[in-house]
Amino acid sequence: MKRIIISLLIALTLALSTLSSLPCLAEAAPDIELTRSQAAKPAEYLESYFGIAPFGEAFDLSDFNAALEALGQEPAANDTPEAIAMAAVKLAGMDELAQTYDGEEAYVACAHDLGLIKNPDRLDGESAASLLYDALSIAGKTRRCIGRVSDRDILQKLDAAMSAMTIFADDRLDVLGAQIVLREATTGYSLKYSGYDARFLEDYTLRYGHDDLRHVLQLVALLNGKGIDAWIQVEPKVSVYEYLLDWGEPSDPTPTYAVREVAESRYLCFSMEYDVALEFDSLDDKEDFHGIIETYAKKYDDSFDADGNLIDRLIVGSWWQPLYYSTTELQNKAFEMLYDDIVYDKDGLYYINSFSLPENTRAIEEVVKDVTPELVVSHVPIYVNPAFMRYIRNEDHQ
Repeated sequence: MKRIIISLLIALTLALSTLSSLPCLAEAAPDIELTRSQAAKPAEYLESYFGIAPFGEAFDLSDFNAALEALGQEPAANDTPEAIAMAAVKLAGMDELAQTYDGEEAYVACAHDLGLIKNPDRLDGESAASLLYDALSIAGKTRRCIGRVSDRDILQKLDAAMSAMTIFADDRLDVLGAQIVLREATTGYSLKYSGYDARFLEDYTLRYGHDDLRHVLQLVALLNGKGIDAWIQVEPKVSVYEYLLDWGEPSDPTPTYAVREVAESRYLCFSMEYDVALEFDSLDDKEDFHGIIETYAKKYDDSFDADGNLIDRLIVGSWWQPLYYSTTELQNKAFEMLYDDIVYDKDGLYYINSFSLPENTRAIEEVVKDVTPELVVSHVPIYVNPAFMRYIRNEDHQ
């Protein structure tokens, strides 16, 4: 009996250890409070990104087929498990895989192996939304994410992903960005690649900027300890700002840092940083994030004693004026609006962005019109934490 119990415990441990390696699918095992299926909010996601109205409680073939057609997919022939599975497998881009299966229920078997359908005989409105969401996820058309705060190996995944990131470039945008800084339309900008964009539900999402891997790892562990769960994606960015020789001779270049002369006696620093996108499970958790940063990840003058020793218990790499923002308005009215000035390259792959107060947006427009008239500036309103607003306005150091 003892041997049986030990074997069961080992099997359970191995099963749990695989959960965090799953993609950003709706159907999976439970996390801290919500199941991954609930946290994915399939119906809300389908409506937000694809314009598909939520299904009713019971499965309705006409609604399901209307959703398939909106997604560019042929409708299901009928409501049999094989027809529904075929539609889902094709939506996932796995039709060729299904054709390697034998038997009349090849598509059902393939859908089951892909994690799309667990019980083909019990499909309702909720599970139909999850089915479509999961198929789109396999096709790479939903969230891009590394995992969830509660995943058992999320710190290892973050370390592996962030350690591999290096400075990247786009020649045309780099020329434009340099001119934006040199002409003092802004003090700096970031270069990003759209392939890393999280594609989260923005109502629940904050982006937190930093340059220290250890800080990010400790922050995620802190959130987990506080019982706050969220989807996580790291959106790398090359942060660019003017380097003054008064600061001393620049360090030798590395894969994540370089100082380059862009005009006579004018230098720009290119440094690898990250926007950590966090899609929280609830709006309350999103609001609570600010208090966690203020308590555990932000320096104030009174964080130090008279001798300059840190006395507050802060996680490593905490900043005086951290940056985190939402593209939707928060209940906390201390978050104020800035504009995220975004310029995409002609292919829509790379883009540069910088922040400006409403009264300063025209300065960037003028440089873009002069240097790259074929490109367009988009001014996206964002809502930014108070400390960073004080930095933008040069009001305070903390």
